[in-house]
Amino acid sequence: MDMMLPLYLQYDSGFGAVADSFKSSADALESNPSAGGLQSHLPISFLYRHSIELYLKSCIVIFHRRFNIAYQQTDSGEAAILVGTKPKLLKDIHALMPLYTHLKSLIDINIDFLITLEKTDWILSPELNARVKLIDGTDSSSTFFRYPVTKDKPKDKQKSTVQPADWENMVANMNNGPKPVKAFVFVNADDNIVQAFSHDDEKVKTLINALRETAEDFCGLHMMTAWKLVEQR
Repeated sequence: MDMMLPLYLQYDSGFGAVADSFKSSADALESNPSAGGLQSHLPISFLYRHSIELYLKSCIVIFHRRFNIAYQQTDSGEAAILVGTKPKLLKDIHALMPLYTHLKSLIDINIDFLITLEKTDWILSPELNARVKLIDGTDSSSTFFRYPVTKDKPKDKQKSTVQPADWENMVANMNNGPKPVKAFVFVNADDNIVQAFSHDDEKVKTLINALRETAEDFCGLHMMTAWKLVEQR
């Protein structure tokens, strides 16, 4: 099998094999989040997000090679695609939308052949489109989940599951809220609360669900692409 070869000898330069490893690592860590420490949602999210990027790049490489589609010309001669109106090296593109848009165009221009392949489905659903936009809107440079501080300071504050909260509201939620409250407070010498924080991972769970579902979708698309266009089965 192609994936048993060294990465540099694989049909897609190893993008798909590495994507599989990142996704498998994300699956394993999500099933045991305590292994990732208090902020395990960040490595889980990064692993899923990076697998998506690599699956997209793998499919792009396969399409270009299988159908002999030229890349954009660059001084280095390395693979490049248009991002907006300018060519950009594939290895330097980390935003998902340019990769996703390019892959969709490759599918569209080859759809007459693709639909002749048995047991395949090349439709990229509106739900997948929406999830890619959501993920790219959160992390378009593949840095948000990797670093505590990025260029987007307001967004950085959102990545923690522990946030400042009003103590009186927290007490009210403890008594009448729909779920348990996880609180962390600072008190002064008189035991008066001077600062309160609440743990809430609902938004994080929603994003991880979107990342996992999207990684699974692109894993399936990659498997189909490799099976039909590389293995030709």
